[in-house]
Amino acid sequence: MVRQLSLAAGAAVLATIVACSGTSIRTYSQPPTVQRQYGKIKKVAVLPFDSVVEGAQAPKITGDLFLQELLNRGTFEQVEEPRYVTELMKKLKLRNTEGLDREIVRKIGEELQAQALVLGNLLLYGQETNSEIVEFSLQVNVVDVDTGDILWSGRSYAHSSTTWGEVLGVSMGPSANDVAVTGVAKLVARLDREFRAARAAEVEQMLEAAKAQELAAEQEGAAAPPEEAPAAEDKTEEILLNVKPK
Repeated sequence: MVRQLSLAAGAAVLATIVACSGTSIRTYSQPPTVQRQYGKIKKVAVLPFDSVVEGAQAPKITGDLFLQELLNRGTFEQVEEPRYVTELMKKLKLRNTEGLDREIVRKIGEELQAQALVLGNLLLYGQETNSEIVEFSLQVNVVDVDTGDILWSGRSYAHSSTTWGEVLGVSMGPSANDVAVTGVAKLVARLDREFRAARAAEVEQMLEAAKAQELAAEQEGAAAPPEEAPAAEDKTEEILLNVKPK
């Protein structure tokens, strides 16, 4: 397969490198920020992945791998069934997800009753030109349907490397699908870890805000001036009213 290369939009700020079974993997992400409301994201819909590589099967395979891994992780309470997503895409006459505007994103969210959409773009899948090395790269964005803002963005890059088994001729290198499986798994694992951390930070922030309000109320109560004692003649009048005539 002819090598296809594209750089994902947006700066990638974190990287992890893992090597196993002749495959090297790097994952990059734009971690969530505590200003967002991650706790409200209960249901997501994974839209069909776009692709810059040749062939229609690669993005379909990658999308299926991502969906299954997301279900296995349990990052979200619900993940929409692919058949409903496909039906809606046909209804809205959407052939791809590139450049979706906010109104379309909101419409998809309303129709599927999802709080966020997962948009993917397959950048690499297959062998390098004139090489036995297999490459895989996937860019994923999680988008808030209410605002159209990106809640999380990540990219995975994986490639095969020559093993001693291959050098000795006793084993074969990983296939394109093997590399894709590993690359998707690492990317979803990162999404899961960072989304859970964002939710925990959000809850902690809410608890701290509640404690601050409670402390402010206590301090306000302590600073309030004491009630004035009733005047002496008011007391006398009250006593006389309470005395019964003989």
